[in-house]
Amino acid sequence: MPVRKQAGESKDEFISRCMGIEERAFPDEDQRYAVCISYYEETMKKQSTEQRVYNRIQKCKRNRKENLISPNPCQSGYTPYGTKIKNGREVPNCVPIS
Repeated sequence: MPVRKQAGESKDEFISRCMGIEERAFPDEDQRYAVCISYYEETMKKQSTEQRVYNRIQKCKRNRKENLISPNPCQSGYTPYGTKIKNGREVPNCVPIS
């Protein structure tokens, strides 16, 4: 089973730990080093994919919040009350606050 990188572990720390774990499976040091490098790269690729997915989810959440919390489209002293057609476009109908 491939060795996985632990949180906060540097590349050198990972390689050192992997070399000890895989000593029985790969007695040749050069081969063991190559295997550990491939494990490290595979783990980093997986983490970067997970990070991209996480960032995409966070961006969607921010966009959703921005769409839900829209500022008052009317100037101060007025409040939106439905919509009206102006110059062929639908715009908020701003009425004075009484």
